[in-house]
Amino acid sequence: MAIKVNGTTVINDSRALQNVASVDATTAAAISAAGVGGNPYTAQSKSSSGYISLVGGVIIQWGKSGYIGTRGSSSVSFAVTFPNACASVAMSPDAASTSNSYGWSSGSPSTTGVTFYSNGAIPASGVYYIAIGY
Repeated sequence: MAIKVNGTTVINDSRALQNVASVDATTAAAISAAGVGGNPYTAQSKSSSGYISLVGGVIIQWGKSGYIGTRGSSSVSFAVTFPNACASVAMSPDAASTSNSYGWSSGSPSTTGVTFYSNGAIPASGVYYIAIGY
């Protein structure tokens, strides 16, 4: 819902500021604290094992495990610890063959990491993962 002042839209339906030439420091701080305008994240790391912390507390992390041999495993530590829980982990093996792709699994994730397992016959140079938590 857009917010108008004297008939002029100052916050549009996408919660972005519009038609505002300037605001005082107190108003700017209140607008920012309400999540209007600005970035939708509070912290981020764009590295190969990185993360982004979104406004509201959701954290998304990604990376790649080390080599996993036949019937082996590889544990990863997340870039940052989830304060409460890791709710979900999605994975994709970086294997030379997908003929035994059914043979990959992960253990229950903790707030600090997860272990991936090769239950099939094909080793992998690692497992790409995305973890979501809060």
